[in-house]
Amino acid sequence: MSDFAEFKVDLQVRLPPELPLVILHHLRFDRNALRQFCLVSRQLRSLSQPFIFEHISVGTQATRQIKSRSPCSSLYETRCESPHIVTHIRHVDIVSPRLGPTWIARESTLPLLLTLLADAEIVRTFRLRCSSESWGDLPLELQHSIQLLLKSPSLRNLDFSGVVRLTTDIFKYCRSVERLKFSKIIVFDWDLEDRSGECFGTIESFTSLDMHVVDVVAWMIATPSFRTLRDLRIAVTHDEVNALQNLLRHVSGTLESLSLQLIIWYWPKGAPTCSISLPSLRSLRLSVGITKPCCDDDDIFHWAICFLLEQHRYKALQHLTLDLRFDDASDPHAHKWSELDSALSDFMFSALKTLVVTLFPMYPEAEPVARLVGDELPRLLPWTRLVRRPTSQRHLVDNSNPPKQVTNKIGRIMLHKGDLTTPVILADNFSILLGHIEVTVPWVEDGSDYQIVLFGDSGNFSPLFTISGP
Repeated sequence: MSDFAEFKVDLQVRLPPELPLVILHHLRFDRNALRQFCLVSRQLRSLSQPFIFEHISVGTQATRQIKSRSPCSSLYETRCESPHIVTHIRHVDIVSPRLGPTWIARESTLPLLLTLLADAEIVRTFRLRCSSESWGDLPLELQHSIQLLLKSPSLRNLDFSGVVRLTTDIFKYCRSVERLKFSKIIVFDWDLEDRSGECFGTIESFTSLDMHVVDVVAWMIATPSFRTLRDLRIAVTHDEVNALQNLLRHVSGTLESLSLQLIIWYWPKGAPTCSISLPSLRSLRLSVGITKPCCDDDDIFHWAICFLLEQHRYKALQHLTLDLRFDDASDPHAHKWSELDSALSDFMFSALKTLVVTLFPMYPEAEPVARLVGDELPRLLPWTRLVRRPTSQRHLVDNSNPPKQVTNKIGRIMLHKGDLTTPVILADNFSILLGHIEVTVPWVEDGSDYQIVLFGDSGNFSPLFTISGP
């Protein structure tokens, strides 16, 4: 019997950590069903599966009646008979439905469950996703249990979403949190004299989406825990640019990764340009919405270029992503592409390892105009210009005379240039027995050393040809 047990351990069966999350969402909300699942999980753990209860989600479906039992109460009652459950929970989501009655405030077992998790001191991620609740409106027992969980020395990731009003009092003694995320928070309350943030540990990553950031940024600057921030993901509007620049100055010496989304519905003349230098920046994602042609030096396109040029004096930047969004009234050719071309062609960008440029309209039904992913593009940056010009030419690749014996019928067509080892894929996953396939010339730099490569049973290279802009 012992030999068989050892054999099961050697199998090293690994189920995906999100599996319990999926199963709990589909379970009937009754005690017996959940208990049976817990018994099965114990058997799975005997097959060297430590992740079976690593991630749970506590929530109710919007279509259920007010008196329906939530999985929280079922899980708590099951825990009373199977205490091992709590000892394996690492990630907890509390979800309130967008429609229908909310259950967080009236669920009596939720504070008890959170207190048990806090006492276990093994939870690493806590997410509170509300629909219409304010922190002050939650029952005091629930507030206390959440604060106990936030004080847990094992907690690393904290995510608050959809809270109507959030106060900084809840962050007292969160010494172990390293990654913090706010989204869809309507009111963020903090006082300049409030020192609760000083109880934080060192925050390495911060994300702010779908909310006003002026008060949040002021709180971050006043809180010592953010002075060594390494990763920042933030979305701002035109009237929040000054706050953004203050935050970037505050963390300029340590910031390594920046994802910046400029939410632009109206970009006024005279809006401030960015003159922040980030010498430690290694990864930059800049998402810009462009709503008018570049007719002066006060639009968002110019702001983005100035921000990019400010970083080019340093050689730390290795990964660059540019998402440029146009509305249906804007002509992409009317913008100052030469400035962006000059920025990307500067020899100081020779340290880039990845460059991604996306151009696409903003209206929903449109597909991206061009998406360029180049792991090898840094080889071209110091010597060539990177203006991408669209061509609407379409060509037929004729393979109507395939070999008699074809071992691989799935074809791929790529655009090859010089010694570029990662060509652009023009067509993929098609049958090479079709006889022909149509491809469109992509946006690439001008050149006379391009080749079409057809892969199927073998590689077939076309003669060299030229691609030029319109």
